[in-house]
Amino acid sequence: MKKTTLVLVTVVFGSLAKLGYDNIRVNQQISVLQQSLYQNEQRGDNLNDQLVALQRKQQTPLTEHVAPSPTSTPSLFNTQHLIESQLDLVQFALEQQQYSYAMEKLAELDRNLEQYEIASSLSQSLHQAIAQDQQAIQKFVAAQAAQQQRLTSLIGQLDQRLQLESNNQQMSSVKTQTEHFWQKWFQIERVDHVNVALNQRSLVLKEAQFRLLLAEQALLRGDVSVYQAMLNEVVERLGLLPDPVSKNVRQQILQLKNIPTLPVPKLISRTILG
Repeated sequence: MKKTTLVLVTVVFGSLAKLGYDNIRVNQQISVLQQSLYQNEQRGDNLNDQLVALQRKQQTPLTEHVAPSPTSTPSLFNTQHLIESQLDLVQFALEQQQYSYAMEKLAELDRNLEQYEIASSLSQSLHQAIAQDQQAIQKFVAAQAAQQQRLTSLIGQLDQRLQLESNNQQMSSVKTQTEHFWQKWFQIERVDHVNVALNQRSLVLKEAQFRLLLAEQALLRGDVSVYQAMLNEVVERLGLLPDPVSKNVRQQILQLKNIPTLPVPKLISRTILG
């Protein structure tokens, strides 16, 4: 008993450590993107200063008939690249469920568009696209909150049922004997496996309950891959138990797993820039 408890405690602390590590990694990625954005802004300011200095030097009427200087091309390219970098940061924030931060950055970009040397038509298109993106994010956040409430309610019901069953050591001996008798005709090894599972039923249910909790935490973080992986592990653990109740809970977990999560909206404003 002490050994199984130690194993379960080790799994718990290992999972918590992984969650902490994932959170640190995400924060580091955001910091790298912010630093890259800051560097792009600095390069853009330098290029704009150089362009202004060149324009001041070219005061002769001849410049009105001369084709635009190639020096303006890097500035335009850099400006669009700067806007793209900011939108990339917004998209990454959305994928990490940093919705307030994403909305703040979109509003900031919308305010600063007039300061960038881009065509008025492009600026107007970006204003409209940013407004659409803001509305899409607001709708997504509301829809996701409603779905998360629904899924967490279902998870809570399954959690309570697992808790109740882990404390219930009484099982139908007739059902067990019938199942053992049937299995003896085909696969003796399976009988031994079932016997072990029945003897450790409470522990298996506790492990399934713990992984269900991890699935709920991943759902609230928006980590769909971990959410699905944890549900798969719950299904796998419950598959070790042959009793009707465990099978029924396992079937409900499969139904829960098949409910699709809402996809993170893709920024329309990002597609305008190519």
